[in-house]
Amino acid sequence: MSSTARVSDRNDDDYYVTPTWLIEQFLHAIDPFGTPVRPIMIGNRILDPSAGGCEKYEMSYPKALAKFGKKVDTWDIRADSRAQHCEVDFLQTRGEGYYQTVITNPPFSIAQEFVYKALEHVCSDGYVIMLQRLNWLGTKKRLSMWTELPLDSVFVHHKRPGFNPEKPNKTDSIEYAHFVFSKSKRRCVHPNLFVI
Repeated sequence: MSSTARVSDRNDDDYYVTPTWLIEQFLHAIDPFGTPVRPIMIGNRILDPSAGGCEKYEMSYPKALAKFGKKVDTWDIRADSRAQHCEVDFLQTRGEGYYQTVITNPPFSIAQEFVYKALEHVCSDGYVIMLQRLNWLGTKKRLSMWTELPLDSVFVHHKRPGFNPEKPNKTDSIEYAHFVFSKSKRRCVHPNLFVI
């Protein structure tokens, strides 16, 4: 996803290349092996249901997680994706509670639906991690989501990313965060907030 204010050509399929440095910054902040300070254990059964990748670019989350010794199952709705399983409509899949973590940069227009579906795919103590615009916290449309979902933490990135590798010096017009939902928790009244 990318903010429309800085992107002159919107991609019809909402595919943008997530910079791996952004993902690595998040992974360093949580410590994927878990610590008493931030016990977010992403485990070894990991799914990226909107993995992306194309002829020119690698899949961002699997590439970043590989640096931490993690392998990722990859799905994508696009036929030209590098995912292991292409043309998979994640919202039409059946969640079996198998994965320990679902982590992705979902299409912004259906990000809310992605969270609900991802919670079906993670086990009882699993995590759902979504990269979103920081202003995802706002609007009336999402108020019911925030009163229902088990939001555990919000990791706000201090540096704005760019989603077009062809223009590496052009950043987006808005701040981003990794939102962490914990299936083992009920709705968290006061989620943890970190600036990374």
